[in-house]
Amino acid sequence: MLYLFTVLMITCGCVFLLISVRPVNHIYKTDSNLGWLVLSSLVVFFVFGYCGVFYYFVQKMTINTADVIVSAIMMAGGFFVFLVTRLSLKSMVKLNQLAAQERSNLLHDPLTGLANRAYLMQTMQAHIANEEPFGLLILDLNHFKQINDGLGHYFGDVLLCQVGRKISQDLPNTCTLYRLGSDEFAIVSATTTSENTSQIDNIAQLIHSTIDKNFEIENHELSVSACIGGTDFPKLGRSADILLGQANLALYESKKSTSPFTHYSPALETSAADNLDIATRLKQAIALEEFELWYQPIIDLSDGSVKGAEALIRWPQSDGSYIAPDKFIKIAEQSLLITQITQWVMNIVKEDIHLFNQTNLSLCVHLNLSVKDLQSSYLVDNINGVFSQCDWTKHALMLEVTESAMMTDVARVKTTMAEIANTGLAFSIDDFGTGYSSLALLRDLPVNQIKIDRSFVSNILKSEDDLAIVKSTIYLAKQLSCSTVAEGVEDAQTGQLLKSLGCDHAQGYYYSKPLKRESFLEFADSHRAATQ
Repeated sequence: MLYLFTVLMITCGCVFLLISVRPVNHIYKTDSNLGWLVLSSLVVFFVFGYCGVFYYFVQKMTINTADVIVSAIMMAGGFFVFLVTRLSLKSMVKLNQLAAQERSNLLHDPLTGLANRAYLMQTMQAHIANEEPFGLLILDLNHFKQINDGLGHYFGDVLLCQVGRKISQDLPNTCTLYRLGSDEFAIVSATTTSENTSQIDNIAQLIHSTIDKNFEIENHELSVSACIGGTDFPKLGRSADILLGQANLALYESKKSTSPFTHYSPALETSAADNLDIATRLKQAIALEEFELWYQPIIDLSDGSVKGAEALIRWPQSDGSYIAPDKFIKIAEQSLLITQITQWVMNIVKEDIHLFNQTNLSLCVHLNLSVKDLQSSYLVDNINGVFSQCDWTKHALMLEVTESAMMTDVARVKTTMAEIANTGLAFSIDDFGTGYSSLALLRDLPVNQIKIDRSFVSNILKSEDDLAIVKSTIYLAKQLSCSTVAEGVEDAQTGQLLKSLGCDHAQGYYYSKPLKRESFLEFADSHRAATQ
């Protein structure tokens, strides 16, 4: 009995060693460390040694206590090797799984589960290295910030997940969707030939049709739209960074022009270089006060007199030309220089109002505030600092705010406008009818005047729809105790019709184009004399 037990222990030890050979070899193939190869060789050597001892005991036929102890030690040694190799293999597999998960996390967006920017760059670099043509699109959701601000970040996050899932489902198999961050996504569309890369236009149309449906989140139906910019390899660029920059330029152009899709062209580079040049020169222009302030008269339709004027900034150049305000104002807003420009305008308006009063012109000057001005925490202090010590009445100044500017951050705009209104200054809503404001917002904000946008005014003699909108706006303004200004009046018939509809004031090239201060003073004085 003792003999059989001894032989069985040696056999078990040998079996444990044999079982250990496979996991050791697997570890070596995974880790490629020489130590695991040495261990594998030692295990095989021990197997032969165990076989030799087994043969020795079989031939001996008599077993003593020392033989039993040796057999027990050999069995324990075999089990120890088996246990160490199995646990090492499990630990290595688990570590590899964790490493793979970590690599996956580094390449995927944690919110949507989509591939991220790092994965996008790897994909593009792989296509470029293999000379495989592809198209790149970048899309940005419109008005996503309003959803986040109005409903909360939870709804924004769920919407991003739904949009990503829906686009992924509808994209063809040759396309991959990536989330770059916030509300920005990218698509790589693999193509077979460089001539076929124009299919990104079709992909852009597919994306628009996919998201042109309401997304339901907890009984809220949310509608979204997107602007898209695209480029392709190898026709337009041959590096990942260049292609990404091109697609971003095209996206920026799409947002600026409110176009659903813009395909990159070298002309956009020229435009971007021009914008950079303007942004650089703006700093110097502000420091040297290179700007001029012009005034476009606002006419009182009841008697034809000059009721006021809108202050319009101009930037003259050394060659006698002017940089369009729409161009450099947008650049100033992007570079946060707009608040300095507004400060300069306020200082000049203050001086000019004083001059108007000295010439016995009782006028109301309209001063435009930008989106960035309304978002600035210094606006109220700046206005108080410039106008608080003025001896003229507050009715000599009207602050103009566009509908779109009011909607960027409704809560902050309400607070800012209320603080300014408490100082006695009045507000005019510019470009009314073209934005997204609600009647409730008009009711709650300290609005004193509504300016009807030129897109409605210019066509009221021909369009019944535009005429109905203008009539309704004038009626609404009267019910809210607001005066009205019609912008873009180009002929006498339009002016007469507006007067008959009860519009208070008008502004446009029929009366006068924007004028330099001296020319405006001459116009206002002669116009005053003509109407007396």
